[in-house]
Amino acid sequence: MTAFIFVAVLLALAAAALLAWPLLRPRAEAGGPPPPRSAIAATLVASWLPLAAFAIYFWASNWSWDPADHAAQASAADIRQMMEQLQSRLSRQPEDLEGWKLLGRTATVVGNYPLAKEAFGEAYTRSQGRDPDAVAGFAESLILNDEREIDGQAVPLFERALELDPDNARALWYGGIIAYRRGDMTLAQQRWVELQNHDLPPDLRQVVAERLADIGRAQGGPPAKPAVTVAAVPQPAGTGANLTIAIAPALTEKVPPGSTLFVIARSGEGGPPLAVVRRTVGSWPVAVSMTDANAMLPGTSLAAAGPLRIVARISRQGGPAAASGDLYGEVGYDFSSASPATVTIDRIVP
Repeated sequence: MTAFIFVAVLLALAAAALLAWPLLRPRAEAGGPPPPRSAIAATLVASWLPLAAFAIYFWASNWSWDPADHAAQASAADIRQMMEQLQSRLSRQPEDLEGWKLLGRTATVVGNYPLAKEAFGEAYTRSQGRDPDAVAGFAESLILNDEREIDGQAVPLFERALELDPDNARALWYGGIIAYRRGDMTLAQQRWVELQNHDLPPDLRQVVAERLADIGRAQGGPPAKPAVTVAAVPQPAGTGANLTIAIAPALTEKVPPGSTLFVIARSGEGGPPLAVVRRTVGSWPVAVSMTDANAMLPGTSLAAAGPLRIVARISRQGGPAAASGDLYGEVGYDFSSASPATVTIDRIVP
C-alpha cells in the first residue's frame, strides 16, 4: 500500500506539471514572462490538484486503512492456505502423524469440526491408539461433532489418553467433566487440580476454579486450593438470555419443515460449546431461552464466562456441527447483561 501511495503522489505531481506548464510558458508572440493571472492559475493548479485528487480518492474509496482489518483478513487467508497445503501434503504422505495432528488442531480452531474429526481419526488410527494427543484430540472431535459423545465413545478414549500421559491437559479437562457428570467428585477434583498446573486461558481457569469450589462445598470441606488464584466474579443466580432467532427472507424457502435448530454459546476464541439448546423449527421467529441449565457442564455460570458468541444454526444432518449447506447466523453476547438479543440466520456454510 505504501508503494501505491508513492506512485499516486508522483502521478498527481506529473498531472499538475502538465496543466501548469502551458500557463507558465511565455507567449510566443511576446517572448516575455507569463501574465500575473496565468502565474496565479498555475500556482493554484499545482497546489490544489494533488490535494483534490487525494480528497476524492479517500472519499470514494472503500479501502480500509485500519491495519487490524488487513491483519485479520491475512490471518484467515493464511490459515486456509496452510490447511489446503497441509491436506495436499498429507494426501501424498499419509503416514505423517504430526501432520494429521496439526491439521486436526487447526481445523478445531477454525471451527471445521468434521475435518478435525477426520484428521484426528487418521492420527488415532496411524498411531494405533498409542499417541495421547491423537487419542485426546479424536475424543474431543467426537464431542464437538455430537455433544452426546461426552457420555459415549469419547469416555474410554479420554481414559486411554490419561493412561498414556497422566498430564495431558485436554484429557484432564474432559476427564474431569465426565467424572463430574457421573457424580465422582473426588476424581473430578483430582483431575482439575492437576489441570490448574497448566497455562490455561483465563475463562477456562475461572470455570475450573468455580467447579473446584462447588466440589469443596458439596464435600463439606474447604474448597480445593487453586494452583493460581482467580478472582471471583459475583453473578446473579440463574442469569440467562431471552433470544429471538430470525431468518433472512431470502433463506426462508431453504428451510424444510421440521428442521433442527441448534443455538450454541461458545467462547469468542472458539473451542467446545459452553451451552446448547435444540429446537424443531415450525415458524419464524423462534423464541429461545438459554440459561445455566443448558450448560454442557452442570453448574457452569454463563454470566461468569465473559463475552461469548451465540450461534444459531439450522442443521441439514440433525447434528450441532457445521456442515456444508447449513444455514446460520451469530451475534456477540454477554450473559451478565441479561438483556434480550436477536440472532438473524443470514449465511450459508460453504
